[in-house]
Amino acid sequence: MAIARTPEEEQAVKDSLIAICAEVFLRDGYSNVTMKSLSEEAGCTTGKFYSNFTGKPEILRILIGKLVRLNYSEAEKLMTKDDVPMMQMIYFFLLEYEICHVNDKLCELFYYAYEDSACVKDIAEQMKEKLGTLLAESYGTKESDEVLMAKSAMNFNILRSIIVGERNGYGFGDEKKQIMTLADTIMASTGIDGKNAAKVRAQIEKQMPAFRDATYNLIIRILQKGLD
Repeated sequence: MAIARTPEEEQAVKDSLIAICAEVFLRDGYSNVTMKSLSEEAGCTTGKFYSNFTGKPEILRILIGKLVRLNYSEAEKLMTKDDVPMMQMIYFFLLEYEICHVNDKLCELFYYAYEDSACVKDIAEQMKEKLGTLLAESYGTKESDEVLMAKSAMNFNILRSIIVGERNGYGFGDEKKQIMTLADTIMASTGIDGKNAAKVRAQIEKQMPAFRDATYNLIIRILQKGLD
């Protein structure tokens, strides 16, 4: 007779499996991994994996959610007292783009995640409160949940389309131009006016060295210490 676990114990088991999945995905690539190979890596039955996850897409959504939170934490560190509120959101997206740009395995995770509309919705939901605060500060208004979800999903879809383009070999040219093009696209999508856009663009260029350092430090942290 199986011993019933507490919710905390169940979560601990799930977290340990997720940690193994992250390691395997980053080593072998998402497309090369199966639920069977994941279960073999974890030393358990495939049934145990399916009792915790519906399949690879659910595991991917959990992993991307962890990556998103790490990205945001790093983006916050880049902020200065002179930054307009929208800068934090733009830094967040630019960090994510850089991660995809410099690491193939992480790029693949985002690529498959953003191919899944459920994943985009989950990420937008996770970020709704934080992004909503920034949007409200930028526009000076309180957005409804529906509007925040729409704007969050819209920005993730912008990022997704650029990542998909990168995966298929369509780039913008040199790295600086790529970053500035992405920033301009995000600003245009969120309605930042010309005066503020120029200020944001200047701030991004000024922060480039710190921005790249944060990206590489985050990637090293992910590869060496995992996602937690």
